[in-house]
Amino acid sequence: MDIEKLIQELGKSIGKIICSKKEESSKKINIEQMSSTDIFKIIFIKAVHEGNYNKAENLIFDELEKNNSPEVYEMAIEFYNSLLEKSDKLLEQSDFSRKEIYQGLLDIKKFKVKL
Repeated sequence: MDIEKLIQELGKSIGKIICSKKEESSKKINIEQMSSTDIFKIIFIKAVHEGNYNKAENLIFDELEKNNSPEVYEMAIEFYNSLLEKSDKLLEQSDFSRKEIYQGLLDIKKFKVKL
């Protein structure tokens, strides 16, 4: 399966979950009309959903390096805040720690965009 097809299928699945729509009412996603930020969001959400927080964190910093936008910065803040609500046991099972959360929050401060 090529990456374009994988992203299209993932986009449809995420769209169905978010919108609670059935397959027949979903519209096809044209990958050529997607921005790199749109693709980042899909891959990031998949990593978080799978509990792969290290991968999600790496994706955040890679995207902030390429596209330091308020939208991506806010996603990073929401990501770390959501991790703060998780139990230590769950974090440990995902090979992530509270120390990494606090360090991540400190590290992303340099990317804050002043409006």
